[in-house]
Amino acid sequence: MTVPLGLGALGAALPASRKAKRESEADAIRAKGNERFAAGDLVSAIALYDEALTLNGSDASAHANKAECYLRARAFDKALESAREAREHARGNKSTELKALYKMAMALNGLARYVEAAKVAEEGAALAKDPEDAAVRVTLEKVKLECEMLKEQAFAGMFDLGSLYLNRMNASFRRCADYVGSVKIAKLNNGRRGVVTTSAVSAGDLLMAQSPLSAAPFGKDVERHLMLGLYEAARANAADWAILKALPTSSEDEEKDAPDVSLFRKHISSANRETSPVPETPEELAFLPKIVTNCAISGRKLCGVWSMPSFMNHSCIPNAHRINVGKVMLVFASKDLPVGAEVTIKYYDTLIPKRDRDAFATRRGYECNCVRCAFESEGDVGEEEKKKLEAEGKDEGVGPITRAVSGCKRKFKAVLKAFKEELAEYRRTKGQIVPNVLPLIELREWFEARLAALELDSTQVAMARMSVYSIYETLHMAFSCTGAGESRHQLIKTMLQDLSIVDPGGFNACKLSTMLANGARRTFGVNSEEVVEATNIMVEAHRVRYGAIDGEDLVEIVRRTESSVTQDEGEFCEL
Repeated sequence: MTVPLGLGALGAALPASRKAKRESEADAIRAKGNERFAAGDLVSAIALYDEALTLNGSDASAHANKAECYLRARAFDKALESAREAREHARGNKSTELKALYKMAMALNGLARYVEAAKVAEEGAALAKDPEDAAVRVTLEKVKLECEMLKEQAFAGMFDLGSLYLNRMNASFRRCADYVGSVKIAKLNNGRRGVVTTSAVSAGDLLMAQSPLSAAPFGKDVERHLMLGLYEAARANAADWAILKALPTSSEDEEKDAPDVSLFRKHISSANRETSPVPETPEELAFLPKIVTNCAISGRKLCGVWSMPSFMNHSCIPNAHRINVGKVMLVFASKDLPVGAEVTIKYYDTLIPKRDRDAFATRRGYECNCVRCAFESEGDVGEEEKKKLEAEGKDEGVGPITRAVSGCKRKFKAVLKAFKEELAEYRRTKGQIVPNVLPLIELREWFEARLAALELDSTQVAMARMSVYSIYETLHMAFSCTGAGESRHQLIKTMLQDLSIVDPGGFNACKLSTMLANGARRTFGVNSEEVVEATNIMVEAHRVRYGAIDGEDLVEIVRRTESSVTQDEGEFCEL
């Protein structure tokens, strides 16, 4: 007996509709895309999601997964486009719509469009109102708070510097926004481009905060990695591509106009929109190696290209300084600066003789003509003539400062060799055999007499002394070994005064100031006037270097500086 088929059974027995078949095929392809995503192959995953979307363009999950790939690739404009598509096709499916809103917020965050990102996150949190959405709601509320924090940073420079330095930030995506304070890029009187102040600033004021366009650890392939990073930045984000085209490609690259500072304020940049162009051909990117050569800045372990800092010129007597916290670069004023003052930093160690500084400058393809270099080279003949005279054992071709510095450096070699041997014995015998400090004292007196004979002013004396900084550094170490606390105290105070002229805001000032304060406590007693004075000097040195920090954060940062001194390490926050 044949049983009649019901309508449901009849539907099941019929061939699948064409639409259902396409959706099924799309689902299978999307699943393959998920596998490639899990394997870290973002390019293949995106290609598979695109293939799935050609079969089913309304697949919200495929759009959302594609958005996640672009987020991982830091192609935020494309991530935003895909997340918007996901949200549009997820109407009525709250779970997928919440995912789409989250990815929209994160893409806008990545594009530095913090106001929009906060609004999207708030919209998502309001949608996630049911108990089962609690975890998603908490995540979106956190994203909203983060974007509001980044907005305050980007627009007003309101950074919690203590949390940044001491790694207390708990951000889901980035720790701080790019910020440009009271500075701009301008054409200078010498025709070059540089960074100048737009209003008066005080020592310790934050001038800018920048994440790198590309960064890589030191190694034999560092330049290639930096190049790859710049290439990816150019292809991924229109705002970064606009910045790259404005960067200097050589120290003589003056044919370009000074770019408007709004270009570096991504939160308001007109280039930072998903409709802006990005490079399409390799020829458009051919200048990137020159960017790496001219703009890369090195830390202890990390090398990178930061956008606006690339326009800051070098000086051997800088008025600003940089700090790298992870990959983020902060630039602070080291001195009080009037409106219109050029902001300069040091590209390399400047507490060395001019000849050694010149060698660094030559490797970077330029010649330093700062006030200090001009002063120290007064009376010098040309470089070729100077080499010829040196080969003949003569020093008539150099000026009085060069002659004094070079002579001091030559004498120091033998003195230093003997001191190192004696220091090794001092440590081996645990202080039983004390180094002979007299040769170092005599060398300092010889050098100081040469400077006194030249009738220099205090600034000129400071510049000359800091060209042989290592001699004074060795002498205060020798005073420490011999227990000459008062002599060491006075020497460090003098060194700090000189550093306030030559390298204000440098980490050396922080280290010396902690030595001054600790030494004062041991030498003069904890309640002495010397301790009060030394503590004030130490606090001021740290506030100039690290900006607006106080209370427990300041205490902890000073403690870490002390640790850097005792462990003979670099700065605690720098890569």
